[in-house]
Amino acid sequence: MKYFLDSADFDVIRLALGKYPLDGVTTNPTILARDLPANITLIDGLTKIRQLTDGLLMFVQATAHDSDGMIRDARKICSTLGGALSIKLPATPDGFTAAKKLTADGISVTMTAVYSTSQAMLAGACGADFAAPYISHLDNMSLDGAQIASEMAQQLEYHEMPTQVLGASFRTASQVERCIAGGVSAVTVTYEMLDVLASHPGTLNEVASFDAKWAARFGKNVADLI
Repeated sequence: MKYFLDSADFDVIRLALGKYPLDGVTTNPTILARDLPANITLIDGLTKIRQLTDGLLMFVQATAHDSDGMIRDARKICSTLGGALSIKLPATPDGFTAAKKLTADGISVTMTAVYSTSQAMLAGACGADFAAPYISHLDNMSLDGAQIASEMAQQLEYHEMPTQVLGASFRTASQVERCIAGGVSAVTVTYEMLDVLASHPGTLNEVASFDAKWAARFGKNVADLI
């Protein structure tokens, strides 16, 4: 199971990577436009994120609309930033064309905005490392995003394709948990969602019970007593 952080906020990235066992950081045009400070250039912002994610996977999206432009974007991103990168391409005809050529050159590709199992299977046929469905966006279309993501994962596994489903755009912990239960092997979430996933009222109640009984008998922390 892989967990990624959905953010381009330097402070949030630093905090999340220090706190949780993450596999990397995902960005997209919306996140970069929202999170990067107004006084910083795109290249400086991406370079800073690359420094923060050293040794981990970083996702950057091509913004061209035609396949040749996407390939140019991808190669420029890789040559400029270096390290472990996955280039995000939209699940469009031109996106699949670019993906086929980039993966043939050994460049990691993530097909993004994947809305159907057919698109996920094409991502697998192109050799993409990830196919990323937007769970809440599917839900907003009166579809079951977690169920669709699970079907993608099951079909990719059934047809022995190594492409992993990377669930994205979560609003609730239940959506994340349903995706994982359905076989989705990677998710990208906000820092706030990580805190939700890591917490449970039952755990807090148990800790409070431990504390009360320990204080009544010993009164100090373990390190102070042994």
